[in-house]
Amino acid sequence: MMDQQASQDSTTRTREKTDLLTGTCVTKQILKTRSGEFDIESIHSLHLREMDIDNLGCIGDCTYLERLDISRNDLVNLRPLTPLKQLSYLNISANRITDIDPLKELVNLQKLNASGNLIGSSDSLQSLSSLDSFSSLILHDAVTDLNNPICLNASYKANVMAILPRLTTLDGERVTGKGSELYQLCKKLDAMLEDEAKESPPARTAAEESWVSKDFWQLKAPGKTEETGWEVEKQFQDILKSCRDLELDASRSLTNEPEKSTI
Repeated sequence: MMDQQASQDSTTRTREKTDLLTGTCVTKQILKTRSGEFDIESIHSLHLREMDIDNLGCIGDCTYLERLDISRNDLVNLRPLTPLKQLSYLNISANRITDIDPLKELVNLQKLNASGNLIGSSDSLQSLSSLDSFSSLILHDAVTDLNNPICLNASYKANVMAILPRLTTLDGERVTGKGSELYQLCKKLDAMLEDEAKESPPARTAAEESWVSKDFWQLKAPGKTEETGWEVEKQFQDILKSCRDLELDASRSLTNEPEKSTI
């Protein structure tokens, strides 16, 4: 009796070890259950988040899939995704992926979240440059603190933009297109103000304390080192003026106030 119990315990431990070493393979039954669709070719959106998936199995049979979330699994190989020609959004964050070359086959891919993986070189992004519609990439997610080794490079963003010049959004920030100029302008102004603060001497007493340096309000002729900052400030003032004019026009429209002529 004791030998039989010992044998059962041994079998149980073996199964537990096997379960720990074996993840989940995507099957047709999983696809139907998660999507609620009987015909997997009818699936347009699919969420397979946190399912301990290490094998994408037959996911390529979802030929009309447009949105896919396979984040927080144990994936390494993306090759099974290559038949998904209609896919436009893909979330592969928090896996163990080093190679995203198979994604070049996803001809309609527009947005990719690859944060929290093992992508270590900007050269590995070259495959995405052939995608005409690709516009948004996340390699570092500040909200979830998911990163990639590539992001530790000081020139990481510049390198990515050199490879993918058509990107409009990188890590959730506008880099090109509508809104990007104002974003970059604000960043330059922030940098200028930080430099100004570093160069300003510390206040000697509380009474003399000031939130700007003494010569802050003095006009200076733009020299070689100040020319860019002067131009940026002028652009920003022009934008602010345009915003005020739009606000005034909107206010007049709401109150039916006749527009006054200006000289």
